[in-house]
Amino acid sequence: MYQEFLAKSGLLVWPLIGLLIFVTIFAGILGYVIFGLRDKKKVDEIAALPLEDDTYENGHADGRAT
Repeated sequence: MYQEFLAKSGLLVWPLIGLLIFVTIFAGILGYVIFGLRDKKKVDEIAALPLEDDTYENGHADGRAT
């Protein structure tokens, strides 16, 4: 019963489009990690981001004046 419904339904295209978008984005991120992060200096810079101090302007984290 469900096979007949899905075979005649035009709604099957939406999960396929979602899968295609997911696979494209996943492959892009994987390609960036493999090919884009070959520079050791860039990797060290990204790895040190959580350890950097935040810059505060006027004593507030969001930069607003007192």
